[in-house]
Amino acid sequence: MDGLDHLVKLIAFVKRDGLNNAFEQDLHYGGDVENVNFRAYPEPLRSLRHCLEESKLCMEALNSVKTGLAQKIRNLQKCCTPLVLEDGIQRIPDEILAHIFEAGHQMLPQSDSKFAIRVSHVSSRFRQVSLRIPLLWTRLSSDHPVDQIEAYLSRSCQSDLQVTIFEVSGHPDDKFRSAVQLMGPHSGRWSTLHLIVDPDSLGIIDEAVSTHFPRLRSIYHQWNLVPSSLGWDMPSLSRFEGYCSQFPSGVAFPFLSQLTCVELCFVDYDDFDMTSLAEALYRMSNLRNLSLDFENCEAADDDEDTALEMPNPHSFPIESVTITLRDSVAADVVTSLYEILEYLTASRVDISLLMRGDPHDLVMGAKLFHHASTVRLRIGLPCSLSLIINALYENCKTLQTLQIEGSSFNPVAFVPSHWPQIPSLRHVQFYDCIMLEENVGPMATGLLTCEEFQLLEFISCHKISEEYLLKLQDKFGERLTWSF
Repeated sequence: MDGLDHLVKLIAFVKRDGLNNAFEQDLHYGGDVENVNFRAYPEPLRSLRHCLEESKLCMEALNSVKTGLAQKIRNLQKCCTPLVLEDGIQRIPDEILAHIFEAGHQMLPQSDSKFAIRVSHVSSRFRQVSLRIPLLWTRLSSDHPVDQIEAYLSRSCQSDLQVTIFEVSGHPDDKFRSAVQLMGPHSGRWSTLHLIVDPDSLGIIDEAVSTHFPRLRSIYHQWNLVPSSLGWDMPSLSRFEGYCSQFPSGVAFPFLSQLTCVELCFVDYDDFDMTSLAEALYRMSNLRNLSLDFENCEAADDDEDTALEMPNPHSFPIESVTITLRDSVAADVVTSLYEILEYLTASRVDISLLMRGDPHDLVMGAKLFHHASTVRLRIGLPCSLSLIINALYENCKTLQTLQIEGSSFNPVAFVPSHWPQIPSLRHVQFYDCIMLEENVGPMATGLLTCEEFQLLEFISCHKISEEYLLKLQDKFGERLTWSF
């Protein structure tokens, strides 16, 4: 290796005289230098050239050593990493390891029931610990083999069970019957039920399962309910999630009055029955949180002709309402939806308009904002912020926090000559929005000139430079913040 002897002498100087003294400009380390064509130079050039060549040789050797050491370090780190992890895991007490397993189990959706199996197959210690944690074995499915269901039932002890019953063929086989019959006697432990079943298969469940579910708190239901659906005793039920689950008109399901949280998603309806939805909602006398998602829905022809006794406007207090409209949702559907929800008084309103149509009309037509203190809007098509603000100003006199996400604002008429003032408004946040700089300044002026206004935020917004925001902050102070 070229320069190794010079590097050794340099290290000796460092060791003897210290780091600073070893790098004096005219210090020789005592090594010979080949290609000494500079010896004919006069002093001090000759000595300086000698020191320069000697230093270059040291650097060349040092770079070679550095490259070799870097490779060695990478190899050692690669070898050490699994050993360090193994040692760390071995040092973790079984009690802490059990908490880690429980956290991992709870992070996964109910549909993932293999976490316990994967963990228990890592090592004998992991298996011993996992077998002592009933929570890991509480997710059952009619798709599971019978021996797996039996093992899970045994290992879960008396813990609450998360059960998935899946049968969409309309022709249940013996495996499905055996699974339901095996889980049925333990229905008193069911706490969460995912019911994805063809209506023709419901009879098997009623035959094999008790009608009393004392611990059942949450149901996820897929496809339409029939009048005979869910006619069970469920005193603890408070949450219902439905996918394409329309409630039949004129049927009073007893469990509706217990629900505090309801999430319904409707996809691809040629004739959506808004009346039946309204009837179901009006029976939910304890409702606190409501989420409705519509995608590609057309109104039913006779929906407007159906007489429906509606509660008084804004007569029912609720914590939150979330509405999402996707792709193609008929204007009649949106109008009817707003009408049947007018009875609500929500503290928080979350509306996502991810559909075709004029977003301004969709916001202006919503009377859900009337008593909302927090409003979150997500608008898929370009829109005018001034019109949106005006709509909120007309419909919501108590608005304190406005969050606008993933929206693009038109430069034309973006800012009105007089920015609408909502006296109660204290906080406006824009997240992942497209906003032109020349329009942000007037908006900031309109909001921040109000002394009671507290915070204007821009988070991950586009077409706004940090330099421009710094200038605005110099003008308005810390009430304007941003992050990219």
